[in-house]
Amino acid sequence: MNPAAETEFFETVIAGVGFGGIAAAHDLLESGRTDFVLLEKAPEAGGVWRDNTYPNAACDVPAHLYSFSFAQNSEWSCNYASQWEILEYTNRVIDELGLRERIRFEEALVRAQWISEKVVWRLQTSRGRVIECRYLISALGTLNQPLIPDLPGLADYRGQIIHTAEWLPDIDMTGKRVAVIGAGASAIQVVPHAVEQADSVLAVIRTAPHVMPKPEEFYDETAKEHFRNHPEILQELRKEQYDYWNQSTHAQAVMDEEFLRRAETVWREHMESAVSDPRLREILTPDSRFGCRRPVVSNSFYPALADPKTTVIDAGIQRLTASGVVSETGEKFDADIVVLATGFRATEMLSHVEIIGAGGWPLTEEWQEGPEAYKGTMVKGFPNLFLVTGPNTQASGSLIGVIEAQTKYITKCLDEAVRQERPVIEVTPQAQATFNSGLEKMMERSVYIAGGCHSWYRLGGTGRVVTKWPGSLADFETELEGVVLDDFTFSKASGRSLTMVSG
Repeated sequence: MNPAAETEFFETVIAGVGFGGIAAAHDLLESGRTDFVLLEKAPEAGGVWRDNTYPNAACDVPAHLYSFSFAQNSEWSCNYASQWEILEYTNRVIDELGLRERIRFEEALVRAQWISEKVVWRLQTSRGRVIECRYLISALGTLNQPLIPDLPGLADYRGQIIHTAEWLPDIDMTGKRVAVIGAGASAIQVVPHAVEQADSVLAVIRTAPHVMPKPEEFYDETAKEHFRNHPEILQELRKEQYDYWNQSTHAQAVMDEEFLRRAETVWREHMESAVSDPRLREILTPDSRFGCRRPVVSNSFYPALADPKTTVIDAGIQRLTASGVVSETGEKFDADIVVLATGFRATEMLSHVEIIGAGGWPLTEEWQEGPEAYKGTMVKGFPNLFLVTGPNTQASGSLIGVIEAQTKYITKCLDEAVRQERPVIEVTPQAQATFNSGLEKMMERSVYIAGGCHSWYRLGGTGRVVTKWPGSLADFETELEGVVLDDFTFSKASGRSLTMVSG
C-alpha cells in the first residue's frame, strides 16, 4: 500500500527516539496515554549514541546519573559509560517499556503544520506518509546537525576526511598521518586513539578547554551483582552524584569565585603534571574562566598531546591541499586522514524540519533572531507543540534530568487540557517574554557570558546564549514543577476567542 494514500491519526506523535523520545513515551504511558507513535529517521534508536561511533566515544557524566531515574542500570562496566554501553542501555529500556512496536524506523519528520480548523498538527514524513495528531512532541535534540567547516581546497584533498558524528568503520589510522581539528569532547577522545595508532598526529587547538582529571572506577561482576541485589544502593549512589553535580554546576554557573579558583587549580595541576614544554602549556591554557566553555574530562588527552609524535598548533586551518592542510600562519602539514572534531550546529535548533504554526507562521521566522521558548518547552504561536531539550535547557551535568523534568511537565500540561476539556494549549506571548527577560538577566551574570569566551552555547559564538540554562539542574526542575495556568490559554480551537480561556 502506498503510505501516502491515507491519513493516519494519533493523539500524540513523538519525533526522535533518543533519550528524549524514550522519556516522553514513558511519561505518556505512566499518565495512561497509549494513542501515540514515535518517528525515528534511522534504522535504530539511540540518537547521539547511535550516531557518534568514533574511537573512544564515551559519556563524560557519571553513568548512574546519565540514566533514567525509572530505569537504573546495574550493568555498567565503569562509572563513565562508553558509547556502545549507552546505546545498548537505551535499546534495553525501549524493550522493557514495550516501545519498539510503536516506533516507525527510517521515517523522519519532514514537515509539520498546525491546522486550526481541525485542531491538529498535520505531519509529512520522509516516507511520504501524512499523519495528523493533536499533540506533537519534538525530541529531535540539538546535537544532530554536524558542524562542517567550510574549508577551501576540499575538492583537491586526496586523503580521507571525516566528521566524528559521521564516523565510518573502515577508518584505520594505523601508520597514517592524522590531523584532528577541534578540542571539544570528541577531540579529547579521538586524539589519544590517534596517537596510539598513527605515525604522526597534528592537533589543531584554536581555543583550549579546561580538561579535568577523570576519576575512573570499574565495576566487576561482584559489584554488578551487588547493584542487582540492592537497587537501593544504586538510588543512593545516583542521589549522591545528583547532589554533588547540582552544587558544583550551580557554583560554576553563577561564578562562585572560590569554586572557580579551586577548579582552575585542579585543571592546572592536571595539565602541568602531563605537559612540561612551556610553549605547549601556553597553547593549552584556556583564555576564559572555568565553565565558560564546556569543561571536559580525560586522563589521556594531555599525555597524548605531549607525545613526541604529536604536533600541536593554536592556529586554525586556512585550506586543504592535495596532501594535507595549511594553517592560518602558512605552515603546511601532510595528513592522510583529517578528522573534523568540530561539534554541531547546536544553536540552529529544528532548522532541518519545516514547522508551520498558527496563521502559517514558520518556526524559522519566529526564531530568525535565535531560538527562544517558554521554559525551553513551548513557543508562542505554536499550539500543542512541545520541545524536549529546547532553547536554554542545557543545565550543566546530566541532560537526562533536564529531559525527565520536561517530559513530566508536558504530561502535566496535557492533564490540565483534559481537566479543562479544552485540548488546545498555547503559551501567551507575555508569559514567554517575561520568562525570557528574567532568563537574560540571569544569563548576563552567568559564567557563559561573564566568563569571557566565545562558545557554541552562543549565537555566532559571541551573541545571545540559546542553549545553556544559567543555573543548576535542580533550579531547572524547580522552574518546571507546576503549570502556571495564567501563562497559558486553553481552548477548543486555536484562534477562536469565544472558546478561549486564560488558565
